Amino acid sequence: MKADVDPTLARQLDAARATEPVEAVLMLRDGAPQGDSAAALMQQASDEDADAEMNYMPRIGALVVRAQSHVIRLLISQPTVEVASANQRAEGYYL
Repeated sequence: MKADVDPTLARQLDAARATEPVEAVLMLRDGAPQGDSAAALMQQASDEDADAEMNYMPRIGALVVRAQSHVIRLLISQPTVEVASANQRAEGYYL
């Protein structure tokens, strides 16, 4: 199943160079063991981008990631990701 991607995030990914960092909030699917899914996604991000920054919030099943745009695209393509949203807008962070 393909992730539902926020149009703002899609625009940011389209505008970013492959090695340019982008911030995204990834909501994990309910059916998967979330701790395992999050750990696998974080490992994948770290393997692809040593400078990737991540914060997992287990109570809401969300993973916030700041990584190179190609890494964000890779994570979004994983079946455990249900929704992907931008963590920043042009004027700054979402509140």
